[in-house]
Amino acid sequence: MSIFEYDEEKHMKNEREEGREEGREEGREEGEDRVVKLMQKLMEDGREEDFKRVISEREYREQMYREYGL
Repeated sequence: MSIFEYDEEKHMKNEREEGREEGREEGREEGEDRVVKLMQKLMEDGREEDFKRVISEREYREQMYREYGL
């Protein structure tokens, strides 16, 4: 076996793994943007109690996303 032999299966596996990592990073960035937008809107609307609740309760956060169309 030559050191220059091309292993297509290994190459494709590496490509998929790199793609998944890029996708995860994009997802994290989108999630951060979404939560920041929600927090900005809650603060603009003077909804301090909702702001505090959104931080600690995932279900309530989802409810607020729907309410604000995020």
